[in-house]
Amino acid sequence: MPSRVFPAPTLLCLCLCFPSLTEATAGPLTLEQAVALALDRSPVLVSLQAEVARAQAQAQGDSRFFQSNPELSAAAGPRLREGTHSLELGLGINQRVELFGQPSARKAAAQALVAASEARLRARRVELVAEVRTAFARARAAAQEVLIAEDARTLATEALSAAEERLEAGAASRLEVNTARVESGRAARESNRARRQHAAALSELSLLVGLDETAEPQFQDTYLPDSAPALSLPALLEQALRDRADIQAARAELEASQAQQRLSQREALPSPRLGATYSREEDAHIVQGTLAIDLPTFNRNQAARGSTAAQVTEATRTLEAVERMARAEVRLALVRYQTAEDSLRIFGEDAQKALQENLTLATEGYRAGKMDFLELLVIRRETLEARRDHIEAIEEFDTARAQLQRVIGSLP
Repeated sequence: MPSRVFPAPTLLCLCLCFPSLTEATAGPLTLEQAVALALDRSPVLVSLQAEVARAQAQAQGDSRFFQSNPELSAAAGPRLREGTHSLELGLGINQRVELFGQPSARKAAAQALVAASEARLRARRVELVAEVRTAFARARAAAQEVLIAEDARTLATEALSAAEERLEAGAASRLEVNTARVESGRAARESNRARRQHAAALSELSLLVGLDETAEPQFQDTYLPDSAPALSLPALLEQALRDRADIQAARAELEASQAQQRLSQREALPSPRLGATYSREEDAHIVQGTLAIDLPTFNRNQAARGSTAAQVTEATRTLEAVERMARAEVRLALVRYQTAEDSLRIFGEDAQKALQENLTLATEGYRAGKMDFLELLVIRRETLEARRDHIEAIEEFDTARAQLQRVIGSLP
């Protein structure tokens, strides 16, 4: 079916409202442009971007070999003797040194946390893209519903006019005219309802994309291609387990918890403090090296070791659960996509032309007195319902495609 551009305010208004949007929307707002704008402007990504920045800053601090600063000590005091007095001075410096792999474990944990935060950001981006694609499909379907409602209103007006003409000619009853007038009122109400739904759909899309609600973009309609490659469930499952950002985040969190567990185990080992002292006694200068070691008699880091062990167990089960959920979502999304594709193929271009032709023939037949108004009413309603079914099939297909791309972790 050929593309159809739905009526909307001119793009000049849109460009004036959003100068930075001029290049991105040189024509009708496409799905790709809507996705790009959402990824660039959406506030839902701000907190996750800040989380990534915090994790990177923490990783930078944890990558230092020395986690504590050197400690400087000083001592001064008099030496009292009978008849004489002297001033004694002493200086010392020491540094805690981790010798049992604590720095590498700490660095690995920090890097894994950075990877997890980045993966969570990617996962939210994928979800946002799916939301934009779904909202775009809903807004486009709502615009088509407005067109159908306007067509129905026009048809109802024409039917009322034909009924009144036939009544004047004595070929119709007052009942037909009254029924046609009621149908005209119903068509007007449906038109108003379609406009409200269209406005709501555009508002939802505007919030996701970051457009001013007063700037209504145009929509270029797209249809199912004549031939589409068959989708393989094993290939989709493999891609989902490889590319889904929530799975990557769960794996990174497992690696971080394992690294933190190693760190807690190694921190139970004593870390020596190496240093040197200088002192002066009377006329002598004394320089000494020092070594201090904690004796892990009472505190052997039991709390941290137990806590990190529980974190490893939790992260392992979380990863397993996320992978199970991903497999189930891929299977469901594939079935939904295939059924939506089959449903959409039923409403081909020939079927739409046949429906419109039936409606035209029925209207002409009623004017010619070849059928009564009730028959015309039935045909008209069936035709409009079939057109609405076609719109619903397009929306379902676009939504199913968006959800399938989401569950396999696809980004534009």
